[in-house]
Amino acid sequence: MRPALLRLLKRPSALSTLKSLAASPIGLEQFESRYTRLRCHSRCAGQEIPINDTDGCFEQQNEASKLHPAGKRDSFTFPIYEIEPPAEAPTPKPSCCAKQSNREHTKQKMLEKLRLDSENLEYESDIGHTKDIGTRLVDQPEYRNSIELWEELLRFRQRHYGDQGTQDIWAGLTARLGDVPLPVVGRRAEYLWQSFVELGLKRELFLKDVVDYAIGLRDSSGAHWPQLYEMVVGGLLDRGMKKQAIEYHQKLQNSRLARPKDVARIIDPAIRASSLPEVHRGMITPGLHQQPASYRLKTLKNLCRTLIDHHIYGLIIPQMLAQGYGEEAICMHRFLVRRHDHPKTLQDVQPLLDYSEKYGFRHEFHKLQDYTKKRFEAAGLPGEQVSLNVDGASSKSHDKSFKDDIGGRLFATRALNFEMVLGGLKMLGVSTIGSQSLRELVVRAHSNQDILEKFKMLRQSGISVGDSVFARLVQKLAAQNRDILLSDLLRSDQHPDVLEDVRTQESLLVSYYIARDWRLYNMSLAILAELLPGTTELSDIHFRKHISAGEFAAASNVADEMALHGRPLSEDSMDFMAEKVLTPRRTGHRPPPKPRSTTRDEVMFIFKVLQRMVPIGGYVSAAFWVEMLKRLGMEPHYWEELRQCCHWLAQNYAPNIDSNIRPWETSALQGPRPDKDRRMLNLIFTPEMQAAIVYWGFRFRVTSETEDSCTICHPTTGERLIPWVRGILLLRELEQAGLALYPQVIREATRHRMAMLFGRYSPSARRMNRMLRRKNPYSRSRVLTDISRAWGESLFSDIENLHPDQVVNPSRSPGSLRRSAKVILSRKRAR
Repeated sequence: MRPALLRLLKRPSALSTLKSLAASPIGLEQFESRYTRLRCHSRCAGQEIPINDTDGCFEQQNEASKLHPAGKRDSFTFPIYEIEPPAEAPTPKPSCCAKQSNREHTKQKMLEKLRLDSENLEYESDIGHTKDIGTRLVDQPEYRNSIELWEELLRFRQRHYGDQGTQDIWAGLTARLGDVPLPVVGRRAEYLWQSFVELGLKRELFLKDVVDYAIGLRDSSGAHWPQLYEMVVGGLLDRGMKKQAIEYHQKLQNSRLARPKDVARIIDPAIRASSLPEVHRGMITPGLHQQPASYRLKTLKNLCRTLIDHHIYGLIIPQMLAQGYGEEAICMHRFLVRRHDHPKTLQDVQPLLDYSEKYGFRHEFHKLQDYTKKRFEAAGLPGEQVSLNVDGASSKSHDKSFKDDIGGRLFATRALNFEMVLGGLKMLGVSTIGSQSLRELVVRAHSNQDILEKFKMLRQSGISVGDSVFARLVQKLAAQNRDILLSDLLRSDQHPDVLEDVRTQESLLVSYYIARDWRLYNMSLAILAELLPGTTELSDIHFRKHISAGEFAAASNVADEMALHGRPLSEDSMDFMAEKVLTPRRTGHRPPPKPRSTTRDEVMFIFKVLQRMVPIGGYVSAAFWVEMLKRLGMEPHYWEELRQCCHWLAQNYAPNIDSNIRPWETSALQGPRPDKDRRMLNLIFTPEMQAAIVYWGFRFRVTSETEDSCTICHPTTGERLIPWVRGILLLRELEQAGLALYPQVIREATRHRMAMLFGRYSPSARRMNRMLRRKNPYSRSRVLTDISRAWGESLFSDIENLHPDQVVNPSRSPGSLRRSAKVILSRKRAR
């Protein structure tokens, strides 16, 4: 383009034109009017000339054009003006907020850039020393307290160097800089503190530095991280470091970094299995559950002993119950009361009362009741006495005293009719007559209608007959024209006050029912119906009546009707049923045989009744379930009934359980579940009960003649197994239903049975054991093989293959050796 323009300008015509333009250039004032108008506008605006005065400008321009016509001008001199820009307004200085915002924006850009540069992060996070101070971002004052930068450096260092990286960042915070205060609230504060405390739980000296730093932060600024106590003390307890936990507990309490009520936040790690030395990760040893609750509370009690004048009852006890430590809560109640730490309100101790009553701790329940009455109800006694005294004074001031026996004599006197006696009572100002007076009044009446008329006259005269059962029943029977029942009531030898006693009337009802005295039976039934209107207690009375009469089928029908209406039996009815139906037995022995019923009939009747009551809210204590299982397990021929009861208990008290999770692993890692039904299941199938089930499985007589016919089928694989492993099979089935098994307990129980069958000869004190060893048709290898098949894997960790003698010859206790010596001596004397 440029060469073409140069060639154009070199032409002769172009050169002449350029010369003429240079000699006489056209001024700006010779442009068209619209351009002039624009120029005038701009000049007027610059000189603040009104727009209306712009016509003068146009005239001046026209005159100038006339003085200098085109082509006749003198040499034109081009004027040069210095065009100065308009004066700019002074820029305002940025405020402090704007500067702060700019600095924050710069920091954010720097952090974003730093996150993307791993080499730069490596360099900036290398601050675990005091070399080259001033070369890192954290050394600069504007980045020293940037918590976001510290978090980023810590995350990078942890990813690449693990615990050592965390320690490097801590060294940069404390040794390199020394005056960086960590935040105590927010997400970043939680991450920083948690990272440092977790490393301190692994390294004792590092934990001391972290706690000392927290104490210094509290002393200097008054701020502290709220979760420090729970993380430090609870973490040490989780690792079984009880001595160190108590030391840091005292240190944090003395430095005001924790309060006495914070102890309630570490109940679970202080009690559960992982805080004890004999507990290993992932498995609970059987010794833990066999230890008493007082021993499991040893650490928690030691923590509380270091507190002075604490008031933590209302926090500790409800929290323990919520976490599933009911037995421990009962022991902790006694400990706190001895230290004069009492519940402030009834609501603090009420959950403990409910637990002890529901789960069968009757002795403790009565003690708690007495304590509650002394602690709370005694405080309200003076007020009640005052109210009673006031009421008594008011009654004396308004009512005339009138003896009931005098009224009865007046109404019984034939010389005085009813109107005369009524007038005399009105003159004396009597407002109420008693039961004896009422009885004599009704006896002298001629009919039911006459009784109602006299009652009406008494009301019109302002005299009340009271609200006793006798008065209500007389009016009710007279209104219903039940002459026979009313006559029996009036001629009864029972005092009217006795009609108020429910227990007495129930006892009379049962005795009349057994004697088949139907008139007195109907009278007692009418009295009870009036005593208990609209309640389920009457159905309970009928149930107990049939139990007392030995009519189990009729009692079962009453239970069915109650279950149909959703009304469970009361605890008194269940206790009464157990007392009357079950045959008493000695500890460790089967109940003696009865001529008309067997143990199976008794237990299964009770079990079927409870099967209908428990789902609708009926309560059965764990001790009662254990007793029923014991009675079935002691009889070798009731195994199917025992299995049925165990399966129902597991399904009823542990529903919706994931069978892929081993219950003992979940309980070890997460602590006890607060589910009450699961807690009941654990109270029934204790380690001792699981060992007993293994023992009962071996109580089956097998001889060489019945060896082939006496086999059982594996429920999943279909293999034929010997009957002695049925206890292990049952426990595995219950595990699938949600029961937590104790493998060590089951292993020891099985070894004990193997020692009895195949171990070194040592005569047992039980005749059943001696008979099983003598008649045993199986070899040791077959029994061990079937045990492994029933368990699903090796129960003895392959010891039965490597050292089979160790399986059948476990170490014996001194008590077992003494019993064997006594048996040998007694047998020698018998010969």
